[in-house]
Amino acid sequence: MNLNRYDVVVIGSGPGGFTAAVRAAQIGAKVAIVEKSFVGGTCLNCGCISTKFLWQSLKTKQKIQKSYEYGFKATLEPVVFEDIVSRKNKNIVNIRKGMEIILSSYNISVLNGSASFKDKNTLIVLNNEKNEESEIYGDKIIIASGTKPSIVKDFIFDGNKIISSTDALNLREIPKNMLIIGGGVIGIEMATIFAGFSCQITLAECADSLLPNENSEISEEIRKNLSRQGVEVITACTNALDNISKYEKVLIVTGRTPNSTLGLNNLEINTIGKGFIETNEFCQTNIDNVYAVGDIAGKNLLACSAQNEGAAAAENAVKGNIVAVSNLVVPQVVFAIPQSSSVKVSDFSKYKNIIFGKFPFTANGRAFIENERAGFVKCAVDKLTEKPLAFWIIGAHSDEIVNTASQILKSGIKHISRETMFHPSLSESLLNAYEDAFGKCTEIAAKK
Repeated sequence: MNLNRYDVVVIGSGPGGFTAAVRAAQIGAKVAIVEKSFVGGTCLNCGCISTKFLWQSLKTKQKIQKSYEYGFKATLEPVVFEDIVSRKNKNIVNIRKGMEIILSSYNISVLNGSASFKDKNTLIVLNNEKNEESEIYGDKIIIASGTKPSIVKDFIFDGNKIISSTDALNLREIPKNMLIIGGGVIGIEMATIFAGFSCQITLAECADSLLPNENSEISEEIRKNLSRQGVEVITACTNALDNISKYEKVLIVTGRTPNSTLGLNNLEINTIGKGFIETNEFCQTNIDNVYAVGDIAGKNLLACSAQNEGAAAAENAVKGNIVAVSNLVVPQVVFAIPQSSSVKVSDFSKYKNIIFGKFPFTANGRAFIENERAGFVKCAVDKLTEKPLAFWIIGAHSDEIVNTASQILKSGIKHISRETMFHPSLSESLLNAYEDAFGKCTEIAAKK
């Protein structure tokens, strides 16, 4: 059995693994990626990118239907959902090819197969197609194996009646009706997409509200918007699976479980929770040459965090532990209609003298131009220092606006000034909400 040797071996090629491999190669390491499926991981192939393509397809459909508001007389042919899914898949292939070109440009070896630890430097790679095993040596190993959909007790994904988010993204036709179990981000996004394509949706959440960890005003606004779109939303629901016979499909999206079947016991790597790998601020495990990034490390299940951790872990693996990951400001987005996003400083709970400002998009000129007047920006400010602490945004393009909000919070600036905001723009609503906290917003009527 030949033993190929590398400076850095990365397990998984999703956002965290891909970034880690490229960054390690950029600083001179000989790198290999072990990937059991397709380059791009969950994010590209059955997660972020796939979901957003279907969401964008729905938005395009709605824009065509409302084109008369701009003086056009456009008609929409009946939607063939299979054509949309086929187009989605073609886009994924094209993006994947681009990623493969990047890996090749850095001479990164891509090994197809499932990896498991033999010891802290040696991985056994099983190529399932060829049923062959090989061993590779890594001076440093970065685990970026991601997660998979969690199952509910007594209900197993069969790909037909009981489906996962991966199955849902590859349906070739819209079901007549669907029960979605789980009112988190994935459940809300799936409900939005399939309801928009005329599937009768029931969305059940066991907590008292959708997105139970989100600001209550935002959660309630999302619930209202889903209801307006014909979605039946049931909260505080613990028996939704008792009567599934009346649904054509049952989509279970109650969380994700780490892909940790990597022979971790052979190394005695410390894990936490449901099997997530414990890491320090350098993304390092308790085994000195082994790092873990992204979903498998369980800090949060966001691609942006995975990319940040991947770059840091690569530099730490090659150069020594020099880059600490803080995740002080992490934006989050829900692709409902309209989108919802939020970001706040990590120590938000320590602030006691908080005041709030709010600015509706009905008062924003750009929102009128784009005919996207639903929603608002809400801002939390430290009353003593006037420092912005958090933003909650629900409305069109909030997924883009939140990046500006993140940079405002990350910079630690003491106040937001008007000259930093272009007019007319949706993002200037961040300033308007901030000013409203002090009663200084000139764009809304005086409060009685």
